[in-house]
Amino acid sequence: MSGLPIEAKKLMQRRFQVVTGKGGVGRTLIAASLASTLAKLGKKTLLLEVNAPNHCARVLGTEAIMGDPQLVSENLYLCSMNPEDALREYALMILKFPALYRLVFENPLVKYFLRSVPSLGEVTMLGKAWFHATEVNDGGQAKYDHVIIDAPATGHALTFLSVARVVEKTVPRGPMRTEAGKMAALIEDQKNSCAHVVFTPEEMPVTEGLELSKKLQRDVGMKLGVYFMNKVRLADNADHELSLVEKMKGFEELRPYAAAGFARKSNLENQNTQLKRLFLQSENVVKVLELRSVETDAHRVSKLSSDWLELSAFGGEQ
Repeated sequence: MSGLPIEAKKLMQRRFQVVTGKGGVGRTLIAASLASTLAKLGKKTLLLEVNAPNHCARVLGTEAIMGDPQLVSENLYLCSMNPEDALREYALMILKFPALYRLVFENPLVKYFLRSVPSLGEVTMLGKAWFHATEVNDGGQAKYDHVIIDAPATGHALTFLSVARVVEKTVPRGPMRTEAGKMAALIEDQKNSCAHVVFTPEEMPVTEGLELSKKLQRDVGMKLGVYFMNKVRLADNADHELSLVEKMKGFEELRPYAAAGFARKSNLENQNTQLKRLFLQSENVVKVLELRSVETDAHRVSKLSSDWLELSAFGGEQ
């Protein structure tokens, strides 16, 4: 694998990284691969999944982890966040006593009220992410060297990442406003945070990903990371085979195979069109990830992590 530019290496080793993109493009694959690579470099790395059905655990081949982060392999910690658990953790930090939490937050009227508060789930989950990103050990040192967020798809990701600044600007002075400001500062940190955007070589994922990138910069104020173009199929011998496919059209029994050959060629042409479009419309580093049909997600995580560990691709610069 050819080496990544220096800028990409630095972005992929930032302290706080978010991975997002259109649904189905492979966000979890990239997030898990980044986290695995950093862990193998000896960095204590936390992979946080935002309100998803344990996709990270599946691609890493481990059990689902809820609540407190758990060590799943050397230096790699995992946790899947959801609004209910995040709210409970936040409330317990404020109220200190579980009995008082149950008295207040498990009251049916209070629960009904909380369900009606806009974006409360996003605020509490982002608060949990901020807490772990700033968490220190008994010696006063950062507990995690890196925090990687497997964020939701486009629209939900924008809400998740922008909600802290909205809260900070709208609520009265007090603890919630102060903490929201700290969360927003983490997201907007141009030196230590970034958002990677994942694409696939199709028109809608590229269009949506480019629009998402603009909003991440303009509306969220977040530094863009690397563009990952996922699920790119190799051309193989398609051009050489095309002459054979042309001849197959003349035989009735071979026409279905000819049709499949032409469809494959058309798909490769469309793929290349979208690749060129992304390169032309973006100044960001684009990393192309090839897909072979026999590979599972777990195998691809392992392979990507191994590739990125090469000195030519993932150096030790910060």
